[in-house]
Amino acid sequence: MAIAEALKVPKSRLGACIDSGASRHYCPDRSKFKNYRPIEGRDITTADGHTLKAVGIGNVRIELPNGSKCTKAMLKDVIYALDMAFTLISISQLDDAECSVSFCKGMCTIKNSAGHTMATIPQSDGLYRVLMAKKPIDTDYANIASVKMMISEAHRKLGHIAHAAIKHTISQGRITGIELDPDSKPEFCEPCAKAKSARQPFPKESQTRTTKFGERVHWDVWGPTSVKSLNGHNYVAAHIDDATRENMLYFQEKKSKTFESYKQDETLIETQSGNHIKASRCDRGGEFLSKEMIQHQDKKGTV
Repeated sequence: MAIAEALKVPKSRLGACIDSGASRHYCPDRSKFKNYRPIEGRDITTADGHTLKAVGIGNVRIELPNGSKCTKAMLKDVIYALDMAFTLISISQLDDAECSVSFCKGMCTIKNSAGHTMATIPQSDGLYRVLMAKKPIDTDYANIASVKMMISEAHRKLGHIAHAAIKHTISQGRITGIELDPDSKPEFCEPCAKAKSARQPFPKESQTRTTKFGERVHWDVWGPTSVKSLNGHNYVAAHIDDATRENMLYFQEKKSKTFESYKQDETLIETQSGNHIKASRCDRGGEFLSKEMIQHQDKKGTV
């Protein structure tokens, strides 16, 4: 008598077992096959020495438990054996499909080639057994198994494109190999929020301008020019007063003469206005960071 009949359980409800001793995937339920084709009867020898007949081959749809959810999978080239008690999922076939299988503390974990967990199967009476789904699975898969992906995970893996664009391209078949979890909702994406954040506009007028001539000055040096002036000058040191926006230009033969131009301008401010330079602003070029310039400004109390 067939084992399935002895158990008095419908084949559709027998379930599947993870089997390290099976060289192929086996299934006793003809209704679960996809692309089924008959083969000439050949013998299958079980571990206890019994002989069963293999009469067909095809792909079998199955659901694997994965925590609170299930992973839809397609077992490829499964042998149809009428007298098998269970669908046997071969570990060696999973290995050939680049899946990894590990056993620890009464739990069997199956991961795909990308390292994502496809199934977590608890031990029951010495077997790592999967109960078959009561209703058929309508989705077909080309690989051994496919993991449902959350919409936010797909959003990150596909370069942070819009969630609606992901759903559209997958539904149109332009992106393959990804099955979206229909119940997943878009989550807040911090990188997208930072990338799309707009800067505040710069004020049209400074709110921190000084009120007295010479208290704060701005400096820059331009040059060298392609043509020297009649006096042989190649550079221009430009001074802008922060309070009045008055400009002063000091023509120089060399960039190293900037310190002399600064002292000349400083003397002019002190003599004509009685004020002292409290702050000097520049682009931190080397001509403004020379040792003599820094020592002079420190001595005068200019920052």
